[in-house]
Amino acid sequence: MTQETLAAKLDISRGSLANVETGRQNVLVHQLYNFGLALNLEPTDFLPITPNASARLDLAELPLPDDLKKNQKEQLARLIDGVGMSADQTGEESRARSNRRQ
Repeated sequence: MTQETLAAKLDISRGSLANVETGRQNVLVHQLYNFGLALNLEPTDFLPITPNASARLDLAELPLPDDLKKNQKEQLARLIDGVGMSADQTGEESRARSNRRQ
């Protein structure tokens, strides 16, 4: 998929997409969901797997911005926690989605 096509699906400029790809522009959580929809992926597919999937995340231990509200921090913790819940299942689901796109 070209940058132009993906940018159009995301309703952003090609330049903004290029900045995201190179790390010059951060992605907000709602944009992560938009990327997932546009690429037929889950938002958690973009996040690293937590090293200890069986442990629940403690909000105080997460490197989250201080200006987030408590419910926003909890939503992010659930999203991040969901990444590590089943690494094998997540990998299988990602491969299945990748195969469907080909």
